[in-house]
Amino acid sequence: CENSDPYKLCAALRNLDYEVMQKISKIILFDDVHTVNAWKILEYSVKIPVEHIMTERVKQNKSLVDIQLTARACQEHYQNQVDSFVIVSSDSDYWGLISSLSDARFLVMIEREKCGPDMKAALADSGIFYCYLDDFYSGNAEDIKLNALFQEMYRWIDDSIKLNVNEMLDAALRNTRLEMSAAERKQFYEKHIRNMSLVIDDDGNVSIELKRK
Repeated sequence: CENSDPYKLCAALRNLDYEVMQKISKIILFDDVHTVNAWKILEYSVKIPVEHIMTERVKQNKSLVDIQLTARACQEHYQNQVDSFVIVSSDSDYWGLISSLSDARFLVMIEREKCGPDMKAALADSGIFYCYLDDFYSGNAEDIKLNALFQEMYRWIDDSIKLNVNEMLDAALRNTRLEMSAAERKQFYEKHIRNMSLVIDDDGNVSIELKRK
C-alpha cells in the first residue's frame, strides 16, 4: 500500500472486463501503520475478496511491508499452488521475489513517475509484462475519490456521534417527571423530533434544532 495509489488501482480494476475480473481470486493488501485509510475503498468498490494485512514496525524508520508481501507470495505459491500474481507496486525491492519464483507468472502494475528505468529494463529483459496504472486512471477517478470521501465522512460520523432519539425522549420525560400516553408520545415524536434539523455555524460546529411549533 505504501508504494501504490489506491484510487488508480481502484480505477484500473473497475475498468477491467468482467471475464478478466473473474480470474482474480483475491486482493491482498500489505499495509503499514503510516499509510492512508483510503485503501478501504477497494472493499466496497470492487466485487473481489479483499484481505487487508496491517504490518507493524519493529523499528519506526523501517517498513516491513516488502518482507510480508514476499513471504505471503511464497506461501501462496508453494502451499496453495497459486501460479499467477499481479504485483501493484513501483518499488524495485520486489524484483528479488519475481526472479526467485521462476515457475510463477507475474504481471506488474507500476506508476510512470515512481518506477525507474532500471526496474523497467529488468522486467522487459526477463519477459515479464508490466503496465501503467496511470493508463486506467480516467473519467471515473473523480467518482471513486468522492465515494471514498463520503465513506470516510460516514465512518467519522459513526465513530463520533451516538444519538438515539428514543432514549433521549425517555431521559427527558424521566428528568422532567412528565408522563405521556403512547398516543401522546407518538404525536410528540412525529411533530417535534422526526423533523429535527442540523444547524452549522461559521466555524463548522454543528448543533441540533428540534421543531418547537
